[in-house]
Amino acid sequence: MQGSAGMKKLLGILAAGLMVLGLSSCNESWAWHQKTTVSVSTPSGVKTASSVMKAGIGEKGGWWAPPEATGASLSLSGEAVVLEVSPGKYLFALLTSMPRAYHVYFPHEPPLEVAGRLESQLGARELTRDQYPLLVTFSDINGPASVSRVDPQNLAASFGPGYALNAITMTITDEPVTEGKVERVLGWLGKYPEPKLSPATGRTTNIPFSRTVSHCDFIQR
Repeated sequence: MQGSAGMKKLLGILAAGLMVLGLSSCNESWAWHQKTTVSVSTPSGVKTASSVMKAGIGEKGGWWAPPEATGASLSLSGEAVVLEVSPGKYLFALLTSMPRAYHVYFPHEPPLEVAGRLESQLGARELTRDQYPLLVTFSDINGPASVSRVDPQNLAASFGPGYALNAITMTITDEPVTEGKVERVLGWLGKYPEPKLSPATGRTTNIPFSRTVSHCDFIQR
């Protein structure tokens, strides 16, 4: 009996050790700062604005984990790009729709295989059309429900003749994460009573665009 108990104890210790080994050797993570810059042609010249965000990727699971519990864990924090294209008129590139840097620098390679190479990447990369974040504006900067989608191929429809998107670029950087720019423009952000930018309508069709946009699309800390 004592031999059987001792064997069970030994097996328990070995299992715990293998579990720790699996956790330490299989779960890696990487983090970097990515800077998104939006450039717009206006009647008064080219205007640009940038936002530096913190992004990360981690490998979750291990040899001991079931398939449904493995894969990549993604994170992104910071704030949207905000560009004043004309006095009182702003263009926002929303945070939650930003592409990750590994998709921009290594578009055809698995994220977990290239994440560790991002810090050595130099120079800006121009986003392709399918990589663009969602662009929005407000007809009334003090009215959350006045948010509307901006067509990147037709800024003139939102801002008037002479406005056009030049480019959206991304750069790996060691600059600090941007803070405070969005709050200075959207003074109501964080004070609005619910996460969406307009109240629920009770409808299941013809839902206003403002119900699809949230506070977290502008800022996440």
